[in-house]
Amino acid sequence: MDFVLIGYGINIKKNSVFWALGLVVSVSLLSCGQKEKNPLLGNWYAFEQDSTYYELYVNDTLIVLNNDNIGPIGYDYMIKENMLYISNDAGMERIWKMNEISDNYFIIEDRLESIKYYRLDLPIDFFLSIQDSVSYAEFKMGFGSRFEDNTVIQ
Repeated sequence: MDFVLIGYGINIKKNSVFWALGLVVSVSLLSCGQKEKNPLLGNWYAFEQDSTYYELYVNDTLIVLNNDNIGPIGYDYMIKENMLYISNDAGMERIWKMNEISDNYFIIEDRLESIKYYRLDLPIDFFLSIQDSVSYAEFKMGFGSRFEDNTVIQ
């Protein structure tokens, strides 16, 4: 039995269709496994130039900056090669060069500043905590303690 792709004038044997479908599925599965892991995923902390402590929480599409004065603020981001593009709904955009990335820290810089972020192991994940008011209250208390005590050492 032959199939004809209308508009293309191509005849395809039934076995060829199944073979082609299998090839497409195989390539799709292989490409999923080859997707690079985002090195920024997770929780990070840093200090402002005035030594103010703050944290970043990063998931697949969002970076949340948590500062004691302004609270958590979300930014969309995209990584392309060694550049980090950050933007928000208010039209703010900033482009950072990612200089160093390891499991324990990363350094970004632009023409205004350079910032070194350190990995932060948290008992309560920010993105999970915002789904539950009790968890979020616990998360906020933990941030307040880390901010006040500056117990995280560079």
